[in-house]
Amino acid sequence: MNNIINNFIHGDAFDVFKQMPDQSVNLTFTSLPDISQTPYGKDVKKYQELQNQACDEMARTTKDDGFVVISQTDRKINGEILPNHITYYNAMLRNGYCLKDYKIMVRNYPVDKRDMYYFNYQHCLVFTKKGTIKRSGDWLKNILVYDTKRLGNVKGPFNLYVWNDNFIKLIIEYLSKEQDIVSDPFAGSGVVPWIAKEMRRQYIGIELDKEVYEKSYFKRLDLLDRFGKAW
Repeated sequence: MNNIINNFIHGDAFDVFKQMPDQSVNLTFTSLPDISQTPYGKDVKKYQELQNQACDEMARTTKDDGFVVISQTDRKINGEILPNHITYYNAMLRNGYCLKDYKIMVRNYPVDKRDMYYFNYQHCLVFTKKGTIKRSGDWLKNILVYDTKRLGNVKGPFNLYVWNDNFIKLIIEYLSKEQDIVSDPFAGSGVVPWIAKEMRRQYIGIELDKEVYEKSYFKRLDLLDRFGKAW
């Protein structure tokens, strides 16, 4: 476990999960890859197997008084809506978790954009077994609206949006404390582990795709932090 803490890892999350003991993480905060970013094409059944497998591992590795936060958009595919948030809800309940809180996170690009194939908001699901949340400040908002930006210069099927810093800080501030371990097993741009590091948390970030990993914000900011120059 010590060799993966405070690292942003290029690798398969399920390989790294094998190195993580039961109940070793205080906060798991992630968004799984969209079905279009997987090898499954339009095979919803295969994709949901991945989602369930991920939930099983996140539930296993997160402490009973910790939190699993999954924030992801639903999808329109095969002429119908793919309700990702319902899959996660059922999978986490099967693992003994309750849905402690629920928010809509709007990616403002703009709010009133019309697109029959794409949702501009994410369901932010907050799961725990025994954790408590101090309900104050911005946490009291049920709908969160943030400007977002893309992770540029990445080819292939990826249409990656980077979560707004303020959204990440809200989740980390209210659901963890300093020196807690924050894990993002599907880290994409690496912005969650980077902000966790800035907020004096220990962190684990994992990203499978090599190009996304190499061009991630984490790698760029880490280089800037260490050498005073960006890529």
